[in-house]
Amino acid sequence: GCRKRGPPRGMHDALTAPSRAISRVLVRWIRLVCEYSRAVAICSAIFAIVCAAGFVRVETKNKVTELWVPQKTPIMRSRQHVEATFGAPPSWMAIIVRKVGSETAALSPETVELMYDLEALIDQLPMRYEVCLQSSAGPAPGGRCIHRGVTNLWCNRTQYEAEVGSKPDPALALVNVVNSRTVGCLGMPVEKLRVFGSPTYDDGSTFRSARPGVSRMIGAVYASSWYSLDVAKARESVVGEHCGAFERLMRQEQSRLAGLGWEVEFAYQEAFDGEIARSVTGDIPLVIASFTFTLVTAVMTQMHLARPEMGAATQASWGLACVALSVFAGYGVVVFFGVPFTSLSLVGIFILLGVGVDDVLVLLEAFRLARITIPDGGTVEERARFATERAGVSITITSATNIIAFSLGSMTVIPAVNWFCAYMACAILFDFLLCVTLFMAVIVWYERRDQAKGLPAIAYKKSAAETVPLPGLETPDNSGSSIAKVVDGEIKAVDKAMRRRRAWTEVVRCEGIFRGQHMRAYGDFLMLTPVRVVVVCGFLAFGISSLLLMGRIEEGLPRTSLAPDDSFLVGFFSIFDTTYQAQEGLTLDLHVQGVDHSSPEIQARVMAAWGMHLQSGVIEPLHKPSGGWMVAQNTPLDSKYSSPSSWLTVVTQVAISANATAPCRALGVSPRMCAAAAVPYRLADDSLTDDFDPPLVIQSAFNATLNGALELVPSMSDKLIRRHTDGVLVASIVSTKAVPVAGQYKRQLHIYEECIRLDEAINAEVFTGAEVNAALTPYVRKGVSIPNLRVFTYNNFLVYWQQDAVLKEELVTNLTLAGLGVLIVCMIALAHPAALIAVSGVGIVDVFLFGSLIIGDIRFNVISVVNFVMAVGLAVDYTLHFCHAFLAQPGANRVTRVKYALNTMGDCILKGGGTTLVGTLPMAFSTSTIFRTFFVLLFSTILYGLAVGLVLLPVVLSVIPMPPAPHLKHDYRDWYVNPNRPPDGV
Repeated sequence: GCRKRGPPRGMHDALTAPSRAISRVLVRWIRLVCEYSRAVAICSAIFAIVCAAGFVRVETKNKVTELWVPQKTPIMRSRQHVEATFGAPPSWMAIIVRKVGSETAALSPETVELMYDLEALIDQLPMRYEVCLQSSAGPAPGGRCIHRGVTNLWCNRTQYEAEVGSKPDPALALVNVVNSRTVGCLGMPVEKLRVFGSPTYDDGSTFRSARPGVSRMIGAVYASSWYSLDVAKARESVVGEHCGAFERLMRQEQSRLAGLGWEVEFAYQEAFDGEIARSVTGDIPLVIASFTFTLVTAVMTQMHLARPEMGAATQASWGLACVALSVFAGYGVVVFFGVPFTSLSLVGIFILLGVGVDDVLVLLEAFRLARITIPDGGTVEERARFATERAGVSITITSATNIIAFSLGSMTVIPAVNWFCAYMACAILFDFLLCVTLFMAVIVWYERRDQAKGLPAIAYKKSAAETVPLPGLETPDNSGSSIAKVVDGEIKAVDKAMRRRRAWTEVVRCEGIFRGQHMRAYGDFLMLTPVRVVVVCGFLAFGISSLLLMGRIEEGLPRTSLAPDDSFLVGFFSIFDTTYQAQEGLTLDLHVQGVDHSSPEIQARVMAAWGMHLQSGVIEPLHKPSGGWMVAQNTPLDSKYSSPSSWLTVVTQVAISANATAPCRALGVSPRMCAAAAVPYRLADDSLTDDFDPPLVIQSAFNATLNGALELVPSMSDKLIRRHTDGVLVASIVSTKAVPVAGQYKRQLHIYEECIRLDEAINAEVFTGAEVNAALTPYVRKGVSIPNLRVFTYNNFLVYWQQDAVLKEELVTNLTLAGLGVLIVCMIALAHPAALIAVSGVGIVDVFLFGSLIIGDIRFNVISVVNFVMAVGLAVDYTLHFCHAFLAQPGANRVTRVKYALNTMGDCILKGGGTTLVGTLPMAFSTSTIFRTFFVLLFSTILYGLAVGLVLLPVVLSVIPMPPAPHLKHDYRDWYVNPNRPPDGV
């Protein structure tokens, strides 16, 4: 017959060189550990402690904008431009009140008086007038603190009493004022839909169908008031102290007013940072509980009460101590190099405990197996070499794959995830180093102690008496069978007569917490053909269902998820996100910076860019009062719609009265640009025709006309920047109103993407060409040079919404990189096609995680993306351990090799996964949504990893033909029957 030819020997040697090199290096290292165990332990412990000392430089970051949003993006550059030009936007404090049991009481004199009472208390807070943003007029020193609320309709409480409180029917008088007055005492518009939540109207309409000037608001469920803080003027510590006093005051008022039937919710912008920090410190007891649970479970798995000579409970305790030390050492190194510590870093400790305890248990099980395999228990060095060949190589490969997966995951653009992956990769590296140094030295020390007591020999003798043949390898005959022991690759028959009869037998000596019986019975059951069919069908059904139902997964990271459950922010934003954001959209500011706005070319282009915004599907239509756009400049407008008034239309109106305008084309602007500049006018006035030539301000009269417009509308100065040297207008803002989002994250994402698209189109089609270049006007603002043209759309909410725009791309990129990295490591280390199966198992776990999102009603957001990347590193442990054990036993049929792998490695995988599951349980009791999301997905990852590693993979490997892997064979081939070198006489 013809023998099958494998790959050329030279190619085979080249492919398998890495795996053989790993084995040789580890074996040589273990010899050194056995010889110098004390020195290795002391040096490794000192090194780890020194690295852990890097924690003294720990820096925590809790700001949402520094953690959860990409940094190097167009919107973040726009934010820097806004702060450089107009300064940091004001901070805020806010309150929302509701009369329990009433649907209309928020619009009542009682509510207004309550708001006045609360504002009086707020005005008495320490450093109130040093912190608040002030207007130019008012009773307070330097002016009156700016706020937006129903009380802004009157300059003081005395005026309110005169107009409402003293009237025969105060409720009617209040309704009349609210519906007729649109500008408050401080000159700011009163945006009724931002003040009153869930309003009711006299004609039965809703806030969406209410008609301006016709529908009258007569009631509301909620009333709110917003207070502006000047963070640019006051020191950060002063603002923080003032906000802390506000929080204490409102907590007291919450308790007092609850007894009077009022529900009060409050928030302030700086609270997010403090509440996120509280979620970090508040869950530290859970980390301690997790370590305790993991320790107890690991110790219990290594307690053998019936066989004390097999126990390793003390060694397991030392192993957990090494894992804890590796966490401190790895984190210390990362902290030393300036990576901030965040709430996700704390979550990483739970994961590291699971990864570390898995390595500990695999090593301890390998040493236990050595005692019952090597004749008379062997020497300490023989057992250490035995354990290293079986467990050391596997631990090395899984650690490498984890480090690669998290290192590639750190390439994400989301800072919190980037830093989390850096912490994980470094800590796993230290876990591996301490596992093969400090922990291995500790094991060697205990092995020497047991060797002196003769415990390994006792374990071997008892195990030999209890050994049963592995099903499927017995060769029955009339005279019975004998047990073959395989040592150093040769089969030594107990009886020479049985060797001549070619009695090949193999024994399994696997005694774990269930003494091997359960795993052996499980292997027999799993290899039944009907069972294998059911397993494959079940996994296919769940995987296909997870993929088909992906469309039901909601997206987004609600702000309430960033704070603990007991945070005051939860109640406030639950109302604000679902009620107020459903009523009125956010204001989108179109910024034009770095050009001389007096130029007719620039005026036309500003109007054209504004028109492109107004024609977008995400922008509310213009409020068009009768009389055209000129009348709109002096008419109260409904803030629900985009305003037809802007700084440029006001200036143009003043210029028309001064006879300082001319038609666009007459000033030399191209017909195409003039037609685009006419769009806002035609949208505001239906009587204008398509050939309307919009008026522009003559350049020589622009500055004087601008001065007149600012005298007419002083608040307009907040949207303009003039160069100090000559008064040239160099930066401006034109605003539009976006459609409400109402917590709909797909709509938020659509608005963000539309803003990016508009910016690209405006810069490419409008603000380009020689005419624009001629108007470029560099300037210096607050010591910062603004040298170039900048045209962009900005609102602070876009900073938070941008993360949704990159999530899917980040998920695909990170999973692809991590998967390829893990595959390359597995292929190099195993040098076998089975690496593809191991990595495919990881992919199945990630697919199943989509099912967990559906079952657990978990949103797809940055937190879930972290878990998907993390699953690559965790799940590969279970699949790779099993594949390695399967490949280390070539020669027999596939079913028998699967049973071998289950008997030798299945118990270790089950113990490691079970211990990790127990260790994650404390996360379920966290007050943080982030932690609980991690718990569900981490628990699912481990559960799916165990299912794939101990159920699906054995079935697949029992069916698919696999070439042998002689380079992975162990030197101590206790259960291996060499197919190429049969026993003598066979």
